[in-house]
Amino acid sequence: MTGFALGPMPGTSMAEAADIILGETALPALPQLPERGLGSDAVGRTASMLEAISIDRGPRAWRMTARPQLLTRRAWDRLERDLDEVQEVWGENVTRVKVQALGPWSLAASIELSDGHRVLTDRGAFTELAESLRYGLDAHAQDVASRFHGEVVVQLDEPLLGDVTAGRLPGTTDFDTIPAVPDEVALDLLQSFEADYLHAPPLWALAPAATTFLTDFRGLDTPRNLDGLGEHLSAGHRIGLGIPGADARAEAIALARHLDHVGLPRELLVDYFDVYPVAASARTLRSVSETADILTRDAGDL
Repeated sequence: MTGFALGPMPGTSMAEAADIILGETALPALPQLPERGLGSDAVGRTASMLEAISIDRGPRAWRMTARPQLLTRRAWDRLERDLDEVQEVWGENVTRVKVQALGPWSLAASIELSDGHRVLTDRGAFTELAESLRYGLDAHAQDVASRFHGEVVVQLDEPLLGDVTAGRLPGTTDFDTIPAVPDEVALDLLQSFEADYLHAPPLWALAPAATTFLTDFRGLDTPRNLDGLGEHLSAGHRIGLGIPGADARAEAIALARHLDHVGLPRELLVDYFDVYPVAASARTLRSVSETADILTRDAGDL
């Protein structure tokens, strides 16, 4: 079991965030600082990794453009500067580093074409975007590996995956509906990225798309989620759960008892579970790391 950060951190200093993450977690993640403003949100950050595709800020949302705009060039420059700052703090020998980006479904749901329709609605544009993301993320991971001389693991964030597969995304008008994407189609594309972590709502049919599925611990006490979690673990898959990071021992006990409720042995907590704070800070990262230590050491005695 490992306690780690997803990536987003409060504040605007990359050096401070990098120092906190390295000091408080066993798996350092490249910080993301959305409070820095336009271009630092998840879409802008991911756009800086895209190969041969440019986006800019449109009237309502991010929009795909034919050629690089000023905002695209700024995003490229900021990613490079951020990596330089992190390297100054971490040095050049980090055993494992986690990088993250929006997954293809949430990215395509968040970017518009020139006509205002979501990229998700255009098969050709969507395929181009997904391929650009795959190659760009791989190039980003290789750059990080060369800087830190360690293993790089990849996390895909899919906050809109539930809306994509349920057909809840609104179109440009009330009469413009966006059909639901079948689970098997969504799963097939996600698996092609061969990600180490997938962060998404509790969608158990899609949870095997990555080595470890990350989801919020809150709300997992419903019958559907109890069954889904049990089946996920019984099939040999790993899970990472988001917890508040407020009381390390109390949260360790809650996780152990939840596993009792699922009807599976607590020993699974050591090798098949990770934890992360739902809102990262120095305090919450320290707490979830302590939770991981407690469960690794004392899971059977809680």
